Amino acid sequence: MSPVFTTIQFGPFSTEYHRRAVNEQFRESLDAYLSKELLPQVEEPFDSTAGTLKAEVNEDRFCGPHSFVKDLYRLEFAFIRARSSDELHAQIRWNAKIGSFQPRYKHQPLFLWTTKRKTENQAFHQLAARLAGQTGQEHAESSACPRCGSTLRLTDSPSLFDLSCPRGCFCYGFHRDPATCEFRSGHFMSGPPRSE
Repeated sequence: MSPVFTTIQFGPFSTEYHRRAVNEQFRESLDAYLSKELLPQVEEPFDSTAGTLKAEVNEDRFCGPHSFVKDLYRLEFAFIRARSSDELHAQIRWNAKIGSFQPRYKHQPLFLWTTKRKTENQAFHQLAARLAGQTGQEHAESSACPRCGSTLRLTDSPSLFDLSCPRGCFCYGFHRDPATCEFRSGHFMSGPPRSE
């Protein structure tokens, strides 16, 4: 493995299947995958790295010959600097037949949370908060996604506030009390733009 990825700790694995699967070919394929998909996203020099790769399901009962989940792994990885770090939290799938990795979901490639992307994420929050405080005609002016520039979708009703990027960069949706318009529950999700 390249020096960047030698800090990945594998396992621990409870199953014989995973202990056998994580061999030299597996590690070399992981190194090639991360070198191609992750390293180009690094925007600043880093001092060190750290990571773990664990089986998503770590029990023998999930490792049968027809199991859909036995080759899923959770990868956590960081490029570390004195005052910041870039992080990856991803599910990846090992394909032993062709000896390669891919994201669990094809439309969700590996996405490194760099300092710039964390700043964009904060911009999503601020934009959503600003628009949530506006009403009526103030929404007539369309807003653009801080990451990809797409025109944002907005639903603003007494019971729902939903702001999202049509390319999937982020989604900010909250239910409101229709009488008071007070936010009750909801979600904020952010990630890479979906590939077309």
